[in-house]
Amino acid sequence: MGSRHRSGVGAAVVVALNILLTPVATAQPDVTSASVETAIQRGTRWLWAQRNAVGHWEARDDRDARHWAGSTALVSLSLLYAGENPREQRLQTVLEWLANAQLNGTYTYGVRAHVMALAARRAPDVKLYRERLRADLDWLLDAVWDTNTAHSGAYDYTPAPAGRTSGRWDNSVTQYGVLGVWMAAEAGLEVPEKYWRSVGGHWLRTQNHDGGWGYQHTTSSTGSMTVAGLASLYVVVDQLYAGQRENARPYLAGIRTGLDWMGREYAIENPRGNPGHQYYYLYGVERVGHASGYKYMRDRDWFRDGAQYLLKHQQKDGSWAGSASEIDDARNTAFALLFLAHGRAPLLFNKLKHGDDWNLVARDVAGLTRYAEHTLERFLNWQVVELDSTLTDLLDAPVLYFYGKTPVQFSDEQALRLRDYCLNGGLFFVVAGGDSREFRQQIQSVAKRAFPEYPLRPVRENHPLVSGDVQFVIDDPPALLEVHNGVRTLMLISARDLAIDWPRRGRDVEQSLQLACNVFLHATDKVTSRSRLNSPLIPIVPRDIRRTIHVARIRYDGAWNPEPYGWNRLVNYMHNETATRLLVSSGITFDDPDMETYRIAHITGTGTFQLDEAEKAGLRRFLARGGTLLADAAGGAHAFTDALEAHVRDATQLESGPLAAESFLYSGAGIEDAMPLSDTAYRRAARRAARGRDRPHLHAFAARRRLPAIYSQLDLSTGLLGTQVYDVWGYAPRDALRITRNLLLYANLTSAEKAELHRAEFMPE
Repeated sequence: MGSRHRSGVGAAVVVALNILLTPVATAQPDVTSASVETAIQRGTRWLWAQRNAVGHWEARDDRDARHWAGSTALVSLSLLYAGENPREQRLQTVLEWLANAQLNGTYTYGVRAHVMALAARRAPDVKLYRERLRADLDWLLDAVWDTNTAHSGAYDYTPAPAGRTSGRWDNSVTQYGVLGVWMAAEAGLEVPEKYWRSVGGHWLRTQNHDGGWGYQHTTSSTGSMTVAGLASLYVVVDQLYAGQRENARPYLAGIRTGLDWMGREYAIENPRGNPGHQYYYLYGVERVGHASGYKYMRDRDWFRDGAQYLLKHQQKDGSWAGSASEIDDARNTAFALLFLAHGRAPLLFNKLKHGDDWNLVARDVAGLTRYAEHTLERFLNWQVVELDSTLTDLLDAPVLYFYGKTPVQFSDEQALRLRDYCLNGGLFFVVAGGDSREFRQQIQSVAKRAFPEYPLRPVRENHPLVSGDVQFVIDDPPALLEVHNGVRTLMLISARDLAIDWPRRGRDVEQSLQLACNVFLHATDKVTSRSRLNSPLIPIVPRDIRRTIHVARIRYDGAWNPEPYGWNRLVNYMHNETATRLLVSSGITFDDPDMETYRIAHITGTGTFQLDEAEKAGLRRFLARGGTLLADAAGGAHAFTDALEAHVRDATQLESGPLAAESFLYSGAGIEDAMPLSDTAYRRAARRAARGRDRPHLHAFAARRRLPAIYSQLDLSTGLLGTQVYDVWGYAPRDALRITRNLLLYANLTSAEKAELHRAEFMPE
């Protein structure tokens, strides 16, 4: 079954889960981060244009209607998720109107509570929104069918009359009542346990034999109601049984059978349901995907599937058309924005499904993600993967988290997969369940197999992960081991069971949550994480090759190859952007006879290095016959730069200096396919050293008609991976590629072409 929909259900559903939907023959829109952002912006602009003169989105001034203010609540919710700032006057005005509106029905109270919970985090008048949230919660708690009634845990459009023990209810309005109470609880308001037990009992009681849910107990299962049931059961588990796997078993069983139904029936259009509820259904799919961590339903990437559908059906004016009236357009557009905006949110962790113990703390990453969203004030997702998942799926998240108690086997192929993930920029974070020494020892042996060149080492006491330099000070850190390549942490092992605390809340567990947040921030350099649509991998696109460049990557006795996989990405980049076939030979020494066949060499490192006499002689020969040496200090290591300058100075009897501001290597002038580098960005750690520059800061040894050696004192090698890394003195990933592009294209020029460029003589700043 692999990781595609990976609900953890039995083998009986494997075939059903792997059935592919019939492919659509018509051309489908490209789903990219840019295309989704454009769709969100267009939808947002359309919604603002529909606001009426009074300042809301209600079509009629019918304040006694049971859904009064519902459109405004739903639109406000979508605008908040789409990134609109509640401190800006126009949205602030809407939120104040909504907070003061007199509501009449469960739908509107549920959605408004959601809005108020979000607004209370970021909007200026926190007191107003907190008070309204408290009042809405009280209303929703009073409106639910009570525990001593036939429909305990369900909602109707409006509260049942006092004394009634049975009456109308439906699962659609019930999910929105539960949604409002859930968001109030997430905002820190107290919800009685009996409420969650009542709600959980309702959803288990009304689940159909096929695993799905219908509009009411007597109706057949539909997609829109099944995702409503699943999302609500996840809420109950998270609120009532966090960290209590045994007590949660009935609810987890209900979730498994509900996921089985989706595994059989999932389609992009509301399966077995009303087509008019399509956008409502998609929002439910996003909520289930977010809650479950599963990227795939019925072997389909639900977010890419839904985004493609929405891009295809967005109207020219930016809206998504409803079935009957303008009010339907506004609601459908709001649901579409909710799907796109929250569904594309960056992933906090990938959770590795491997062995028997991986899900002993069933809601560990779900709980951590909720905490991180609140604490870091950003929308986040998480995901379940396996080691046979694609490298793209593994790299969706900056951290691959694994939990276990008993030793579990990793094949050589799986150990290599872990190595590939880490060397492509990921961080493998392992937590020993129950503080298990046996599990930890077995994981240490896996680390030695995956990274034989990098020994495990204890994390130092003042490491940024625990010192507060990243974010949180960890007063009593667990014993941590790491695999480090000299620039960044590849693997981290915690001897203490941190994850057992993640589903819970309270001062006694906060340090475990904070340390996990530190791991995420360390792996992303505290910058805004990329959308799940932005893979660091660069796929090859068809191009007619115009040139071939051969590069020798220099090996020496030391840390000569800290980031080898960045060159794989550079190969694809050069192919796509410059129609260049880049042929890279790694591990060539300066005294290798094959060096005579290369015109370009590259050297990097994380510290000082020495060359023996034969290697020094090889370097002199290479430079004397017209070769170009390119270099960068991996991670920004000053010791490497000092050693490089000494070796090249000895080989050439030249002195080095910074390139002039008008250098052709910065402007790209005169070098085919080179590009201007006038908007270069630096990594966070290097911005102070950059002193406000918006171009690179390269150095060179200059001969009369060429630059025999060009080097960067700041990191390029780690930047080539395309990922963010904490405390690396270097260029932003995009610009590491662009700078290296210009260097390679210059180095590949003929001597005559270089001489022509150097008529504008090299001048130090």
